[in-house]
Amino acid sequence: MKRIRLTSIAVVALALAACAQAPTAQIDAAKQAVDSAKSAQAPDYAPESWNATNDAQSKLDAELKAQDDRWSPLRSYAKAQTLAADLKDTAERAAQDASAAKEKAKSEASGLIAQAHDEYDKAQKAVGTAPHGKGTEADLASLKTDATSIDGTIQDAQKAFDAGDFLGAKTKAQAAISSAQQIQKEVDTAKQQRHAA
Repeated sequence: MKRIRLTSIAVVALALAACAQAPTAQIDAAKQAVDSAKSAQAPDYAPESWNATNDAQSKLDAELKAQDDRWSPLRSYAKAQTLAADLKDTAERAAQDASAAKEKAKSEASGLIAQAHDEYDKAQKAVGTAPHGKGTEADLASLKTDATSIDGTIQDAQKAFDAGDFLGAKTKAQAAISSAQQIQKEVDTAKQQRHAA
């Protein structure tokens, strides 16, 4: 009877000792998954998934701190193991979401750059057909300068695209499109005013 009791105590002590070790392998795997998500630009391309990753990281950190603050024989890292696995899964999902979003942004940026070229051509043609006459020279010079600056914006969009900054490329291409459309609108307005006069 005494031997069974000692054996039981030894088994319980071993079980407590096993739970008293931080799950280093799981934590390292989770950290590696977080690093991969960051490398995949999850903060930029998948912000919701990245926020979920940060939340999971915070929960794991809090649990590890709570266990580290406990008296050694009372530590249990079972919950930390689960949280580390959750963090790894969440970070892997963020990396996948970022990769998919980046491909989508790449496609959208490519289309917007092409559209910006088209709108730039239309703006150039519009400036060429703008009404000339007394009092319009300053306006025409301004429109020509604006049209020329659009080409620089499109080149910046292409540079961003080539560098893999697809979100930046989209923003620049959209700015070029808006500017080109504004020029076309101003020329149309000038033509209407000229005909009305």
